[in-house]
Amino acid sequence: MFESTQRKRDKQPQTKSEADNYWLPVQQQQNISGTPMQRQAALHYDVDAMLDTVSSEQDTAVQRQSNEQANENHTGMPDRLKSGLEQLSGFDLSNVRVHRNSAKPAQLNALAYAQGQTIHLGPGQEKQLPHEGWHIVQQMQGRVRPTMQAHGVDINDDVALEREADRMGTEAARG
Repeated sequence: MFESTQRKRDKQPQTKSEADNYWLPVQQQQNISGTPMQRQAALHYDVDAMLDTVSSEQDTAVQRQSNEQANENHTGMPDRLKSGLEQLSGFDLSNVRVHRNSAKPAQLNALAYAQGQTIHLGPGQEKQLPHEGWHIVQQMQGRVRPTMQAHGVDINDDVALEREADRMGTEAARG
């Protein structure tokens, strides 16, 4: 009994809930009266309560880890740019994927392009990412209509949308 009480005294509570219940089992052990069977049952109750608390804390830690993983950025966009685009547009861009050093833009005589939830950047064209990111937003808003076709791909070359993508992409990159 002394050994477990001494170990318990050496261990400091980590959270308020631990502090509230820290000495509870020891106090209950000291105040337990009745038959040996009743004392044993009371001790098992305390152990069950402690295990429930530990299990609950572990569940909370697992949920926290799960939420952190869910919030991880797998788009290929820098966090600051993704966050800026999302804040300015109100859209969740978690499903966007960026393909760097792609040969596809050259096939369309472009440096980079955005289509659906995908951005293709030609070699060395990282600086185009904010602009193309805003094109994704424009497409999500339903504002982009094809104005021409090249190699079977619909293309929009609306000057107003291009200027907007320049301006808003730059703003989003600032975070």
